[in-house]
Amino acid sequence: MTREKIYRGIPASHGISISKAYLYTRRQVSISHHEISESETENEIGQFTNAVEISRKELNKIYTLSVERIGEENSRIFQAQLDILNDNIFINTVFDRIKKEKRTSGFIFHDEISKLANVLLSAKDDYMKERYSDIIDVKNRVIRNMKREKLVSKVDENSIIFAHELTPADTILFSKRKVQGYATDTGGTTSHTAIISRALRIPAVVGMKVISKHVLTGDTVIIDGYEGTVILNPREETIEIYKAKLIKHKQEQTKFEKYVDLPCQTLDKRKIEITSNIDFVEEVDFIQNCGHCGIGLYRTEHLFMAKGEFPTEAEQIEEYTHIANVTFPKTVTIRTFDLGGDKVLPTAIKESNPNLGWRGIRICLDREDIFKTQLRAILLSSSKKNIKIMYPMISSLDEVRKAKRILNEVKTELKNRRADFDKDIKVGIMVEVPSAFMLADEFAKEVDFFSVGTNDLTQYLLAVDRGNELISGMYQQLHPAVLRALNWTIEKAHCNKIKVSICGELGSMLLAIPVLVGMGIDEISVNPSVFPEIKQIVRGINYSDAKLLVEKILTLSTEDEISREVEDFYEKNVNSEN
Repeated sequence: MTREKIYRGIPASHGISISKAYLYTRRQVSISHHEISESETENEIGQFTNAVEISRKELNKIYTLSVERIGEENSRIFQAQLDILNDNIFINTVFDRIKKEKRTSGFIFHDEISKLANVLLSAKDDYMKERYSDIIDVKNRVIRNMKREKLVSKVDENSIIFAHELTPADTILFSKRKVQGYATDTGGTTSHTAIISRALRIPAVVGMKVISKHVLTGDTVIIDGYEGTVILNPREETIEIYKAKLIKHKQEQTKFEKYVDLPCQTLDKRKIEITSNIDFVEEVDFIQNCGHCGIGLYRTEHLFMAKGEFPTEAEQIEEYTHIANVTFPKTVTIRTFDLGGDKVLPTAIKESNPNLGWRGIRICLDREDIFKTQLRAILLSSSKKNIKIMYPMISSLDEVRKAKRILNEVKTELKNRRADFDKDIKVGIMVEVPSAFMLADEFAKEVDFFSVGTNDLTQYLLAVDRGNELISGMYQQLHPAVLRALNWTIEKAHCNKIKVSICGELGSMLLAIPVLVGMGIDEISVNPSVFPEIKQIVRGINYSDAKLLVEKILTLSTEDEISREVEDFYEKNVNSEN
């Protein structure tokens, strides 16, 4: 019997599927590169022109299908591929070289488009390298049409597709066959396979290195887009475990429907705002199906990581405006670029300790040109008055005041242009380093709101790298120091009449919800998948009881003591039937 094997990659699109594998291998295209006579040049040009026209028609059909399935926003890659074939300068260069060099059209076209592709391949940024495959897809499509070869791929419905890599067209076209998942050797979270899979809500795991060499068509497989794992030839007990997970996820979806329109409030009517954390624009439409909630944290780093360079003002305005419009009348909190640390830096700088280095607001203040461009784009997207600005990695009052000065300079510039923007836009900070919570009283006088990033706050308070497996047990989110810091921050914020949200993993820790409620948290920003559980817990407890719980645990000295007390409260007070 074939043994069960587990392979790990990058979780690119959430979901779980159990089905048969289909191994997709793309036929390599070859070209003829012999010399031709003068009399043959017109025939070669005609052959090339015809192939380009057929390729345009194919891409137009794929673009139309893509727009129907995932919307115009996520279908731009096909428009970008069409732009290459509609580029008269590029096409005429191929024509001229055929006439001048007397070589086959396939060879000349291959050479010209490879120049463009190789520029992307040599880029240091992963996203730009991933765009290389998009250019290669255009190249292969045209050459295949020059040779009049048909791309045939008989995929059984409900298969899980395995491949070395998938082009955007592959991903969309396979979706017509009701595929249950995608797993590829290559790619990252910004690859088009990832983006399109998320938009289609099909589980996907990418960056698996050599998964395509281990799977065969017809193999039974499990794909877990939450954990980034693929299980090949799973045992019966493993299949049963994942079937149970699927049932649980379906039950959670039913809970969504039950709680979607109910307020997130305690039995004694204390309301708590529940909002979503997002990374990508394609997530916005999904979260609106979860009760039309606001966005408590919109991470903008992907705009840089997607290009390997900072996005233009126009590109940012387009994205921020779209998100604000879809979310209206709920609010969107846009966090300015939080690069560095565990995220890619905008330079080749090497740091011995990046988490304590040039990151977050420090980069923005050093690069005022980039910071002003982003602030200007946010302001110009704020005409509906439902956008808030949040600064990351704040450690001193001086940083806040510098950021406020720069924002006011941008506002003055826009006022002089008579631009339409929210002149009273609210500004807040991430509380995620010890100095920020220690000076919470002072910071609260400078800003309109706090958002506590418990992931970094826990890491810095406890001097524990949460990614280090050797000390992972020391990363304790219910550690007394963490909870006292959080409680202190909320108290000082409320004394100064500003609100506090939480946007770290602690907000998704169901055991901690009564603690957050008792501390008086105003907003919990999390992944929408935990909305129903959070609402269920909040709606099943009294704020007054939760406050008494907090009073008790703040006197305790260890994480074990706190966990036992919270678990006891949970068992006695959380009403699972509400």
